[in-house]
Amino acid sequence: MKKKSIILLILGVILLIVPFCFAGYSLIRLITLAIAIFLITLSLVFFKKRNIFLIILTPVILLCLSYAIDTFMFYKFNRIPLFVYEVKSSDSVSTYNSFFYRIFDCNGKLTLDYGYQKNYVCDEADLDVIDINTFLSDPTDSYKNYKDKFVKISGKISKLSGVESVELSSYKEASNSLNGYVSFNTNYIIRAHVNENLSSYRIYDNITIIGKVDSKVEENGTTVINLVDTLLIPSDIYDTYTYEIVNSNDTNLISLVSEQNYYLYGISALNLKYANNAIYELSYLITDSRITLDDIIGDTSATNLYNEEEALIAKSYELEKFNVLVCENDKKIIANKNFELNINLCNS
Repeated sequence: MKKKSIILLILGVILLIVPFCFAGYSLIRLITLAIAIFLITLSLVFFKKRNIFLIILTPVILLCLSYAIDTFMFYKFNRIPLFVYEVKSSDSVSTYNSFFYRIFDCNGKLTLDYGYQKNYVCDEADLDVIDINTFLSDPTDSYKNYKDKFVKISGKISKLSGVESVELSSYKEASNSLNGYVSFNTNYIIRAHVNENLSSYRIYDNITIIGKVDSKVEENGTTVINLVDTLLIPSDIYDTYTYEIVNSNDTNLISLVSEQNYYLYGISALNLKYANNAIYELSYLITDSRITLDDIIGDTSATNLYNEEEALIAKSYELEKFNVLVCENDKKIIANKNFELNINLCNS
């Protein structure tokens, strides 16, 4: 064995060990490992008796051995591996991508995702919210800046495709914004591919979506940016609401939702206000099964029981802005607080 071969071999072995002595993500560690494998392979070239098969096989063996040690170091000591490349989504969130797995780094907490099966696993607050109108103001630039990163997009649902995807489009407020209505620009959309139940979501709903920017395609003149590994976050504006009520002097019952026997009495309009730009008609919410009589009454107890020949005919409830008469014949009457309730309304 020539002296040059020995020197290259020793130097290569030292450099092979060095990257595993340091923690943290750094391309220098990977470059050092590559140089080490090259030097060890080169040392074989200077042997007196060269073995071409061994020269070809050595870097493969060293790569496999290094990969195995690298994986072991992660499992045993929770250290960021060598054979990864980092995609930094925010100051708190990074992903380290490798051949068969990736690692989520959430403020220093590492989570293994073998086979790229997991959706976003870090805390929702670790990403800054980007408004859909801002993101899609220049979709080409946004795609370039956020490719392979996790983003947190806030907007309104423009389309639901079965149980497969949710779409967001940029939008403008409409003159009539009741029931969340806006005017969508469907030339540019974000399509979030999901694997969760979408039955509770509706078009025009406010929503926040976290997902990895995966690809950009053109579909019949529409630019589509696809998000994968997504997490849907329902808007918290729907957690609380106030009533907007317009009273009238009309003593006739007005049908609110005929299929479910809801009526207004001395009220011309009744809406639920979740936010300034999220006002919904009560009739819409009832029809869409998003609110029920129990939700309207809450934990209020009946103030009056109306009986006829010892048979219960109706119950009345006094709420803050209106009263409710619930008839045993399934008639539900939402009434002006200034109007007197009686069982005759159940039969009118």
